[in-house]
Amino acid sequence: MKKTLLTAALLTVFGIAAVVPQARAAGGTSASGTITFTGSLTASTCVVSVNSGASTNTVTLPTTALVNGTLNASGTSTGWTAFTLALSGCTTVTGFTKVLPYFSGTGIDTTTGYLSNTGTASNVEVALSNTNALTGALTLQGASGAQNVAAQAYAGNPTFNLYAGYVATGAAVAGSVSSTVQYTLNYQ
Repeated sequence: MKKTLLTAALLTVFGIAAVVPQARAAGGTSASGTITFTGSLTASTCVVSVNSGASTNTVTLPTTALVNGTLNASGTSTGWTAFTLALSGCTTVTGFTKVLPYFSGTGIDTTTGYLSNTGTASNVEVALSNTNALTGALTLQGASGAQNVAAQAYAGNPTFNLYAGYVATGAAVAGSVSSTVQYTLNYQ
């Protein structure tokens, strides 16, 4: 009987000892837990409204008669129309405190920095400006931060007040005017 109990005790001790090394990973360490990483990516951290409407909107320039020298020479402009890019609901972006729009697209004339006309009028483009004149014109062919748009703190729902107007690239010829530009928000 003593032999049976001793054999059973030895098998139990050696059996457990044989299993313990198998539970350990290489190098003498064992798994202690699991780490899971979660997060999300958003397309934008602000809601953008163009003229109190959707983020994609149309700004209508006035019908303008080509009389009394209006748009009769390169560099003259008229029809300046105010529009806004209003931001709201902006969330914090770590490491950034300011935001500005960056304009891009195939509609930008890389020589003038204005928007090419795809309508029937000739020798006319559309300029974007900080003022209702060419003196504040945006340089749309420039890189982000180099288009003459000042960055604003995004913590206070910033609004970018801009203007669009006709600009002659020669003596304008009557017809329709249509231009398009894309924008994205860049953070600084």
